[in-house]
Amino acid sequence: MAAQNIEYASGDSEIESLILHTLPDFGDNGDGITNVNLLTAMLKAKGSYRVKEGGFEFWKGVMVNENTNAKWQGKTDDYSVNLQDPLKRLRWDIKSFTDTIVVTNLDKARNKGKAAIKDLVRTLTEHAKRTIPNKFNSAFWNTAPGANDPDSVPNIINTTNTTGNVGGVSRVGEPALQNGLYSTAIADIGSEAGIADMTKLRLRQAVGNNDMPNLIVMDQDRYSNLRAYLGTLQRYRPNDKMAQLEIETIELGSAIIGWENTSTYQRSTANSITAGYMYGINLNHFFFEILKDGNFKWGDKFERVGVKPVTFLPFEVFCNVTTDLPCAHFVANNLTA
Repeated sequence: MAAQNIEYASGDSEIESLILHTLPDFGDNGDGITNVNLLTAMLKAKGSYRVKEGGFEFWKGVMVNENTNAKWQGKTDDYSVNLQDPLKRLRWDIKSFTDTIVVTNLDKARNKGKAAIKDLVRTLTEHAKRTIPNKFNSAFWNTAPGANDPDSVPNIINTTNTTGNVGGVSRVGEPALQNGLYSTAIADIGSEAGIADMTKLRLRQAVGNNDMPNLIVMDQDRYSNLRAYLGTLQRYRPNDKMAQLEIETIELGSAIIGWENTSTYQRSTANSITAGYMYGINLNHFFFEILKDGNFKWGDKFERVGVKPVTFLPFEVFCNVTTDLPCAHFVANNLTA
């Protein structure tokens, strides 16, 4: 087909083609989304971002301290064959995230005149580029996820850590399902005492010497205090990998420390971290999982909606946040500035 000037295109499909070619390419692994927010960027960097071929749900076995069949025994003793409890598997439903770019026949009709069609396409493109990462980050900090929402950090790492469910399994009486909770006041995170408390919490939730919470997330005010204190002592050091992504962090020992805004400073009604809370996440036991066929993909063509003068381009992600060891994480809910 001969090349056409898009502002004087004689066919209806050119505007759809223009949008397809200008939409942000998030790629098969969602780089444009997972590299924007602290949590998803860290999960990606640590290899805790997983693509699966398929399945009815995401499930994880709980890592208890010991397999009860393991033992030292005499040379004539029988093997132990105790059944391992299948109810200790954590199960997460796969959630669907969608977006659409909608074009009406009126948009196409304007394209044949001298309308500002390029501005329309820029607006649609910018809308997708900004909205999708924000929606993802909001879901991860939702304190009360709905039926269609993915799980979240406050839901998995909970201040009622001995009650309720995680991954469909009751926490009651199961230490392996109970994250750490520290409700004692930490008077000032921007002090040696505050840093000592943070270190103690990491050590308490350590699975092993080299396997303790390695991502600390707090609200912006507490983070600012900590950064100012370390800067005064010339101990402030950003994480180089996150700095390349323009994500503000502090590297302290083997931990990466970052922040989320509280609702007071949010520019929207999105979910946010609770003021005075600090979450410790062991990224070796915290995962973001998606199905391959819903892997941050825009459709390859516009689709018509019934008999309406509307076509739309779908975007899909089938995903959830999971953990295989809730007790590897902690939350402190009484930090003061």
